[in-house]
Amino acid sequence: MSNEAYTEFWNGQLLELVTSEGKTYYTQLIRNESELLIQRPVNKQNVPMLIENGMMVTVCFHDDKKGLCNFSSQLYLQQNGKIAITNPSLDAIKVVQRRQFFRVKVMLDMDLTLPSAEDANPNEEEAEGESITVTTHDISGGGAAFLTQSKIVEIGDKVEGTLYLKTKDTQQKIVFKGSVVNVIKQSNSMYKNALQFIDMREGTRSHIVKFCIAKQIEIRNKIKG
Repeated sequence: MSNEAYTEFWNGQLLELVTSEGKTYYTQLIRNESELLIQRPVNKQNVPMLIENGMMVTVCFHDDKKGLCNFSSQLYLQQNGKIAITNPSLDAIKVVQRRQFFRVKVMLDMDLTLPSAEDANPNEEEAEGESITVTTHDISGGGAAFLTQSKIVEIGDKVEGTLYLKTKDTQQKIVFKGSVVNVIKQSNSMYKNALQFIDMREGTRSHIVKFCIAKQIEIRNKIKG
């Protein structure tokens, strides 16, 4: 087995940690040293991860050439309070074959048509849902999250929308249907709303996945530059 450390990690890189119970947490690399120093991981509800020294996790990340990769590692709480992941060897990193979506924090315009009054009152035949424009908090091939100042949707609500994917060189318009899977009030009194894409063609989903990868590379290059 090779003991050579994998050196392509970069400060600011987004990582996803999956526990032995299958729970997913999100974090960001602070520094790549003899160990990977990370921010405290949180879940979709923004609840911090409870960390025990030496606990095993699966770390997921995007590699420019290989795509979505992962490796098994351990988490440690250092004496200074920082959190570290054991740096993997080259042969410990595996390309992920199963279907898994990687979230990227990015602010994009997203038009939404909210549930109509007809959904609340079936007798209203002419009811139309309210249309609003929001800004995404993060997106993945599986869905998107966005922030609002007030509670405008409920878990289980069905919405329709248009997502505008913008990079330096390209712009795409993605029309989708979604289902609200989470509504969480944040400490700043904002609401974080998460929706899951439904009935989406795989060709359309692949555009979103490619965008997430391109955006991750763009963020890395900006930080490195």
